[in-house]
Amino acid sequence: MTAGELMVAQRVEAREELSFDEIFESYQERIYNCTYRLMGNAEEARDLTQETFLRAYTGLPKIDGELKVGPWLYRIATNLCLDQLRRRKLIRWESWDGFVSLFHPSQVARDNPERDTLTHESRELVHRVLQELPPRYRLCLVLREYQGLSCEEIGEVIGSSRSAVKSLLFRAREEFRRIYTRMGGEESDGR
Repeated sequence: MTAGELMVAQRVEAREELSFDEIFESYQERIYNCTYRLMGNAEEARDLTQETFLRAYTGLPKIDGELKVGPWLYRIATNLCLDQLRRRKLIRWESWDGFVSLFHPSQVARDNPERDTLTHESRELVHRVLQELPPRYRLCLVLREYQGLSCEEIGEVIGSSRSAVKSLLFRAREEFRRIYTRMGGEESDGR
């Protein structure tokens, strides 16, 4: 949680008035990253991030003091992404290099071409596996593994209990492993 997010959470708990600008500044980058990871297209992610905050702005007067701002924004964003994916009826990824840089900010050193080639091939395989996952599995994996949300927070985002999220994450990981192995990835002993 960033300092801005922590400040927003503390002010919500204290039932202090928040300006929408404070919420936007604290969460805009993380919501954009989430929508980008789910959609794979920067322009679409910007549009969905903008729509997320537009809906949040119009819904802000209706919320109560028990609001957890982060999960509420993630829920709006992920619902918009899932709606968009349903309309498309397929999941396409563009700009894989940008996608990988978000998922793997610590890039492999450029002094080992063999390792670079293997890493590139591995990333392409992960990309293809992610394309085949059902959107709900992908959503849970992105929120947990890349956004760092807890099972409780994911539950708030997708409208499920903590135990249901744990079960969903287990199935998502199993499906990821199954597809990964089927597509030629090596099985891992350490699950």
